[in-house]
Amino acid sequence: MDWTIGIPLVALLLLACPLMMVGMMAFGWLFMRGRSGGHGGHGMMCMGHGDHSSAGAHDRDRAGVIGELKAERERLDSLITAAENETHPA
Repeated sequence: MDWTIGIPLVALLLLACPLMMVGMMAFGWLFMRGRSGGHGGHGMMCMGHGDHSSAGAHDRDRAGVIGELKAERERLDSLITAAENETHPA
């Protein structure tokens, strides 16, 4: 009979963390929308990523990333073209 007391206690402990996590997410979604400081709705998840107040550095980083993505797209396009020419010789 002693194990009948332990099973609900173990079940409560196993459910406590997920239930608290869901409750915190629901609270954040309901009451904290629009108060995240301009992080695109990820205020609590982006803690520790620095201050994003320097707009000039952000624009330079963004331009660099865009350039890298364009170069990667060109490289992938050339690989796709080479693969298509290899499988469908004209």
